[in-house]
Amino acid sequence: MKTLPLIIFAIAAIGQWAAPLSQIWTHEQTLTQGTLIKLKCSAPDPYDPLRGRYLAVRPEQREVSVPSEMKLASGAPVYAALTTGTDGLATISSLSLTPPATGDYIHLKTGYTYQSKASIQWPFERFYINEKLAPEADKWFAENIRSDKGIIAEVRVLKGRAVLADLSLDGKSFREILKERVK
Repeated sequence: MKTLPLIIFAIAAIGQWAAPLSQIWTHEQTLTQGTLIKLKCSAPDPYDPLRGRYLAVRPEQREVSVPSEMKLASGAPVYAALTTGTDGLATISSLSLTPPATGDYIHLKTGYTYQSKASIQWPFERFYINEKLAPEADKWFAENIRSDKGIIAEVRVLKGRAVLADLSLDGKSFREILKERVK
C-alpha cells in the first residue's frame, strides 16, 4: 500500500521533466536538421518587462490566396507550402489542410479570410536578445528595417515546425553585426 503513492509520485515527476525536455528536443532537432529558408521582414522593436528585450519579427507576406474549394474559418490550422524564389527568399505558394507530400512546409494558423485571401499567423514572432546588447540592437534595427535590402529572418523548417534561427542583413548575421558595433 505504501508503494502506490511512491509510484504515482515517480510517474508525476517523470512527466514534469518529460514534457519540457520533449519540446527542447524537437526545437533543437529543427535547428540542426531543418532546411534553412529566408523571409524578408518588417518589424518594430518592443520591450516586454517580464520576458526581456526582443525584436518582433514579422515576415512581409501576411496574406495568401486560398483555393476556391477550401473553406477556412478564422484561426483554422493549415499547411503552407514554401517556394524559394530566384532572390533566395521563400514565400508561401499554396495552402492545404494536409501536409504536402514533398517540399518544405510550415504548419500555421489563418487569421481573417476575405473572398479568396486569408491572413496568416506565422509560428514565430520574437527574436530575443541579450539585455546588454539591446540598446545597440535597437539602433541597428531602426536604421536597417526600412532599407531596400531589408532584414532577413533565417528560419529552419522541419516537418512543419519552424524555428527562427537568426536575422541577417546583406548575408551577414545579426549577431556578428552586433558584436562589431558594440566593440
